[in-house]
Amino acid sequence: MNRQRQQGFSLIELIIFILVISILSTALLSVFTTALRGPAQASSSMLAMQLAVERMELILPQRQVLGFAAFNSPAADPCEAGSSQLACTSIPTGFSVTSAIAADWAGDSDYKVVTVTVSGTASTTLTALVADY
Repeated sequence: MNRQRQQGFSLIELIIFILVISILSTALLSVFTTALRGPAQASSSMLAMQLAVERMELILPQRQVLGFAAFNSPAADPCEAGSSQLACTSIPTGFSVTSAIAADWAGDSDYKVVTVTVSGTASTTLTALVADY
């Protein structure tokens, strides 16, 4: 009896192949889904930082306008005083921007600490030190 060797794949081999491919494709799709969510979170963080920088850029020049003694909240923040500047009125939905000015820095009244806080979809805090020079 002479048996010929059969060519091709058995049903078991085919089922194992399909199973391995489906597991790999599921893992790959999971990685893609996670990667696609990442940029949205990064753009929210970038937007929060941009909002903080814009508000800080409005507040810091007020030190020259008001003088060091009058440079305090809310007078130093044009947005708190009801300004119609674009940085005050164009805050995106889901974000809020607040500012505070501390009267001294580590007990030294020759310095004031300006803090801008953005909260919402993403949050950030920006701090600047202003000196009486």
